[in-house]
Amino acid sequence: MLMERQGEDDVHDCTIKLRVNPKKRRDKVYIGCGAGFGGDRPTAALKLLQRVKDLNYLVLECLAERTLADRHQAMSSGGDGYDSRIADWMKLLLPLAVKRNICIITNMGAMDPPGAQQNVIEIASSLGLSVSVAVAYEVSVKESGISTYLGAAPIVKCLEKYHPNVIITSRVADAALFMAPMVGSGF
Repeated sequence: MLMERQGEDDVHDCTIKLRVNPKKRRDKVYIGCGAGFGGDRPTAALKLLQRVKDLNYLVLECLAERTLADRHQAMSSGGDGYDSRIADWMKLLLPLAVKRNICIITNMGAMDPPGAQQNVIEIASSLGLSVSVAVAYEVSVKESGISTYLGAAPIVKCLEKYHPNVIITSRVADAALFMAPMVGSGF
């Protein structure tokens, strides 16, 4: 049996209207991947900063499950709970990133993002830079050694609330490092 629709259910000249986000801050967001694993080279990230003129964000994805376990073991033995190479990365990248207003987002905080934050602030100060460094992490990460994957939401919150030069995270989904700048920019 075939039924014919009439009245208010009729659809004529249907067009798709794209959603407009009133919080959208720019038409395009340029996100560079300066590191894809813990052993990556900081000089490659510097070349990206130097060559990509429209860059808004630089992501340093340096944390893996093995790295997280190494950091927990180091912290338990009195060492750093964050990736100590963050110092080398920031000494090289911060001057140009700050000058060009490019936000660096990294998961090098591992088990101790606040410790990494303090380290980056000290490095910036030694370079004569005034920076804002935000952290996105689980509160229980240091005490328990248990870590779950966070998504983009805590990074977005940091972007919206603090507009930092650097965001340091604990364990987050790799895609969250890239998705957060897009969401934070209104996409």
